[in-house]
Parts: sequence; C-alpha cells; structure tokens
Amino acid sequence: MGAGVVGVLAVVLLSTFPLAAKHKEHVLLESIELTSRCSGVSAAKVAAGVALALRQSGQFTLVTPADSPYVSLQAAGLPADSIKARLSIGRRLRVRVDCFHGLLRAELTLHGAGQRSQGIGYALIRHRWENTDEPLADVALLQALERALCLAVSDSLLYARSDSTMRIVPAAVLAVTSMVVRDNPSLVPPWELFADAVATSYSGILAAITGAQRSPYYVTLDIDTRDSMYAYFRLYEPEPGMPPSSDEIAALAYFGIEALVSGTIERTSDGARIELVLWRITPEHNLQLVARRSRKLDDDSRVRYLETVAALAEELLLSPLPALP
Repeated sequence: MGAGVVGVLAVVLLSTFPLAAKHKEHVLLESIELTSRCSGVSAAKVAAGVALALRQSGQFTLVTPADSPYVSLQAAGLPADSIKARLSIGRRLRVRVDCFHGLLRAELTLHGAGQRSQGIGYALIRHRWENTDEPLADVALLQALERALCLAVSDSLLYARSDSTMRIVPAAVLAVTSMVVRDNPSLVPPWELFADAVATSYSGILAAITGAQRSPYYVTLDIDTRDSMYAYFRLYEPEPGMPPSSDEIAALAYFGIEALVSGTIERTSDGARIELVLWRITPEHNLQLVARRSRKLDDDSRVRYLETVAALAEELLLSPLPALP
C-alpha cells in the first residue's frame, strides 16, 4: 500500500463511515500519554485513531474537550459533571501508546459509574514512507487500539460483527525463536539442506514468520524487532539453530510476548520431517506446550522446505491462544 494512501486512511474513513442507526454511548477522551519511542506518532494521530476505533465498533462515539459543544458549555461556565450530563457522556477514556522498534502497544482504560476496565492491544508496524523509509504507524495504531478496545469492553467479536475494514480480533504477541537442524550422516545421498545448517535454520525462521503473520489471532514479531528485544538485555546474536535460552524467554516476556514458535527439521530414511511447536510463556517464564504440527519433506528442495514451513506455521495458528487455566 502506498504511503500516501495509508496516510489519509483515517481521514477518509472518519469522513465517510456511515453512522449506525442504534444509539451509541458517548465516551469522553480524558487523556493521551505517548512515549518518546513512538517516532512519527502524534497525539493528534492517536486521537483520530481512537475516534475511528470507537466509531467502527458501532457502539461508541468519541467526545473530546476540543469539540465545539464541549467548548461552548465550558465557556458558559458549566462544571465538568454538568457538561458530561448535558453531552450524555457515559464513560471516560485514557489512552497510552508505546512503541519498541516495530511493535506498537496501545493501552485503553475506561472509567465510569464506579467501574474501571482496561485493554491492551498490540500491532506490528509494517508500513514505511516511500521517500524516507521511516516507519508509518497509522495502520498499526488503529489495529492496536481496536484490539485494546475489544478487551476493555470484554467483547472479542466487537469488530468481527461490525463493518470494520480489517475485522480485528484480540491477538497474542508471538515470536518465532529457532529452527533446529538434525542431520543423520549415515543416510545417503546427503542433502544440501543439512549441509548448511545455519542458512537452513535462519531461512526457516523467516518462513515461519511469514506464515505466522497470516493469522489474525497473533501479532508475530519480525526478526529485527525480536533481536532488538534480545539486545535490550545484552543478548546478542542468538543462535537460530538452538532452542531459546531462559534469558531469551525472559527478555521476550518483559515486552509482553505471550507465545513462541520453535521448529525442527530432521533427516529421516524417507526424506525429512519438519515440526513446528507453539508454546505459551507462563507468568513464571516457563514454556507450556500448546500445539504442534509436522509434515514430511520428500525432496532436497529449499523452495519446498520454505513453503512447507510457512504452511505449517499458518496451520499451527488457526485458532486463538487458549486462556491460562
């Protein structure tokens, strides 16, 4: 998608999206907190994204202190509680947005009627400006806000039922960590896939990321963002052919990563066997098995190997991450 198209996405949708006939709850935008790590994200963009996320849910309308009705009532000397009553404001909303490399995190907190609810949503920044190659976070911002709102209102189908253009659902953050290569030198003829184990491991991880990013139920890190998380804790140059260490797991958990995918390719008498495993990171930073998928590889073809890994990753992530018992 061209940068120009993406850049005006929010403006176009805000001006053309039809209002639902049913009554919508008015929500007051109380505050926006934006960390300095979010390059290219402004408070104005966050406000526009929140307005669009609420509107696309079909259930809410955003009110801000800058809106003319609010300003007029404030100028007339009405206290805050009276303004909220006049504008039929049901709840107040606080927003916090943070970024780390390619991962964007949105946190929404709703207050009202003595109740408080919170939702946290993530998205991967996958667009860049054409001229400068700088990150363009508009789409990721909207995705993260919509995921956060699903959780804040306890409705995972909030956008799946609506006319949302992206059909967003809550998504767990996932990292692909490794592809272990296990050769059997006694089998002939030798396969080239096993001769260069490092290249096979690394390319397998990239293929698994490609397949995993097709799932709507997971936000899968790109490898640069994953490695930046490791580097934050001085864990440099992780081995692609080794299972993740306890330090690497703890580093990912620190940034909110909830699940891992690891893989193996093993030489067998009838070719090779590829397996991918989905793990949950527990609160104690242990790994809990969730699911596994495997397929046979008939020939020594790198293209077939990468296609198989991507297909397995997509199959492995066809359903949401189960809740902790």
